Order: sequence, then C-alpha cells, then structure tokens
Amino acid sequence: MTMKITALKSLNMNDPKSPHDGSSDLVNIQTFEATGDLQLVHGYGDHSFRISGNRYSGSVLLGPRKTAIWTPPANPADLKIDDILPGLGKALPPLFILGVGGAPMDPMNDLAHYLHEQGIALEIMSTAAACRTWNVLMSEGRTAGAGLYAVA
Repeated sequence: MTMKITALKSLNMNDPKSPHDGSSDLVNIQTFEATGDLQLVHGYGDHSFRISGNRYSGSVLLGPRKTAIWTPPANPADLKIDDILPGLGKALPPLFILGVGGAPMDPMNDLAHYLHEQGIALEIMSTAAACRTWNVLMSEGRTAGAGLYAVA
C-alpha cells in the first residue's frame, strides 16, 4: 500500500508570493460578497491588482465605487496632497488608506497634516495590509479612499 503525502504551504500574509492559485502571480485575498459596483481587492502582485473582476496594471486609487490608474511618485516619501486629492472627487472621504509597497518607513507627517486640513485621516501601511484593510472597510459599509502602490 502506497500513501501519498501532500505538503501544505504555510500562509504568510506579508509575503506577496504566497498564497497564489498558480494562474497568475497575484496573491489571492478572501473577499466578501458584495452587491453593485463595490470595489473589492481580490488580488495584488506582479505590479498589478485584481479589483472586482478587473485587472489594473500599476498603482491605483480606490473609492467605494470606482477604481482609477494612479501614477504617484516612485518614492512614497515624495507624495504630495496634489497627487491624491484630484483622484478622490468632490465628496472627500473621511479616511484615506495609503499602501506604500513594503512596510512604511516614513510617517509622512506633512501629507497627514495637509489631508487632515481637508478633513481626511491618513493611515499608512504596506500595500498588502492596505488591500486587506480596504476590503474590511468596504464590508462594513465605510466611506474611504485608498492609494495603493503596486508591488512585485
């Protein structure tokens, strides 16, 4: 009698290469059932995102019901309010999630101050954490915006 042993890979939520379904280099994220055009992040990596069934190459700006390609400065520390506000529309969200690629090294105090003057709180985190946080916020029906730097 022969037994086949299958090894299971450890799920590391901070590793953009794990887990994936083999069909692409995107990390799959468990998402919530949604109605309408609610924008949920279903995958990220390979310098792109899979959002509500569509693939976007490069960085993106998200609103609860819209996704747009975003061309921020290569270095998140160089990000200015003018790189963000035009993409948020007229009704500014009370919260802006910024996924800066890897673990954030700069608190971006100036950007946080300028956004605060517009009534927007800034939360900075890795792109992986920002994708997960975004989906939770959307599942709770929260109003927010997000800027997600693409990761490899």
